[in-house]
Formats: sequence, C-alpha cells, structure tokens
Amino acid sequence: MLLSIWTTEVSGLPLLIDWVALVLFYWVVALPARVGLTYALLTGFTVDVLSASPLGHYALIMTLVCLFGQLICLRFRKMDVLSQIALVFMLAGVARFIDVWLASFETQAVAVTPPLLTALCSALVWPVVMQILRYFRRYHGLTEW
Repeated sequence: MLLSIWTTEVSGLPLLIDWVALVLFYWVVALPARVGLTYALLTGFTVDVLSASPLGHYALIMTLVCLFGQLICLRFRKMDVLSQIALVFMLAGVARFIDVWLASFETQAVAVTPPLLTALCSALVWPVVMQILRYFRRYHGLTEW
C-alpha cells in the first residue's frame, strides 16, 4: 500500500501501477486456501481509508480481483509468463475500468490515467512482482495448509 502511495507522489500520475491488486492477486493464486475474500475486503477498506475515497470503493475492486484469482488459480499456475501477463493485463484493465466508473459517481473531479495504460504497466511489472513474492514465500516457508 505504501508503494502505491509513494509511486503516485513521485510520478505525479494517479495509480500508474496497481501494486495492491498485483500483490493481492499473487497471494490469492499462490495460497488460495489461506488468502481469500476476508483479506481482499480488509485490504480494500484499508486502501479506502488511506486514499480518502468513499468506503467500499476499493473494497469492491479488491474483492473482484480476489474472486477472479480464486476462479483461475489452478490454471494460472500452469501458464507460461506471457499468458500470465495477458491475464494480468485483462484483470488490471477491468479493475481500473471499475475504479474509473465508481469514481465517476463522486462529485469531485479526479485526475485519471488511461485505464489501458495502467493495465499495461501493471502487466509488464507482473513478472518482477511474482519473482520477488515467490522468493519471499519460499524463504519464509509459506505453503498451503
């Protein structure tokens, strides 16, 4: 979450890479029995509070990311990296489109990066995020139940 806030402040572009959704998606795919909808809701509500958005805005998005991850977790593990990048592009694009759609209901104007640019940047960063979190998971011995 701090990485999302930091990169937003440094780049000046709001949400160029959706770090929270990428990390949540990795943990849902890697450990589906441990990480589920409760983590998604808590993460979403925390991002709502940190970003001062209406309560439930990011919680809905993170819940949809978690549901998609749980639906495809077994198939996703068997895919090669290019197929994974394509699915992450689709997931990040849908999440960003929902984010923009929900933000359109708010009364204040928000600076919006193009959703496809956000999806593309998130998809291109996916292999690095996956390798870092995989190393962390294996180093600490986090496995299924």
